Order: sequence, then C-alpha cells, then structure tokens
Amino acid sequence: MSAFDYTSTRATAERLIARFGQVGALRRTTSSTDPFNPGQATADHRCTFAMLDYAKKDIDGSLIKQTDQLVYLSTAGLTISPETQDKLIVGGTWQASPVKLNGAVMTIVNVKPLSPAGTVLMWELQTRR
Repeated sequence: MSAFDYTSTRATAERLIARFGQVGALRRTTSSTDPFNPGQATADHRCTFAMLDYAKKDIDGSLIKQTDQLVYLSTAGLTISPETQDKLIVGGTWQASPVKLNGAVMTIVNVKPLSPAGTVLMWELQTRR
C-alpha cells in the first residue's frame, strides 16, 4: 500500500489561510552567545494566519481564557517553526529598516503542528493578549 501524499492537502491549507486570513509576523528574540557583547536581537518573520475565537465549550478559564484566540498559521513562506517564546504580531504596517511590523503583540501560549505522517500542514497556536 502506498503512502498518502500530503502536498496537495498542504497547498489547500495554504491557499485557504491566504484567502481568508491576514498577514502578520512571528517575532523571535534571541540572546547573544558572546559574553563580551551581551544583548538581544529581535527579528520579525512574515507569516500568514487566520485568527478565530475559541468555541464557548472549549473555554475553561484556566487553560483557555475568554480572551484567547485560536490561530491557524500557514507554512507558506515561513522560515522558522513557531515556539512559545515567540510573539505573534497582528495588524499594523511594515517598516523598511529594520524590517519590523508595528501592530498588536500576542503571546503564544501553546503551539501544535498539524502533521500527519510527519508533514506539517499548518500550525495551531493558542494566543493571548
């Protein structure tokens, strides 16, 4: 029996998120490894996502709060894998130098890849203001 090819499924997810979603950024902050030049560098990685409210039945007040948002993050053009240390930047306008997006900053609470057979189709993020 041959394995299922998920490339067309991933393309469908990318197309739907691009059509009904919005452009934003994943903001990653990294620390310097040089002890003589300590500091942090911040980089914004352009991404496309669809942001939804959680269903009332899923909101329990502790793991998922009333103001949390469910985000479906496309893999299209994404050069990094999202982590809970990253921030999701929503809306705003892009600056040219340094390349940054000014918008609402969302904390990423949870990250889950939708990856049947090891192929990441999209990322599911739980975000919080």
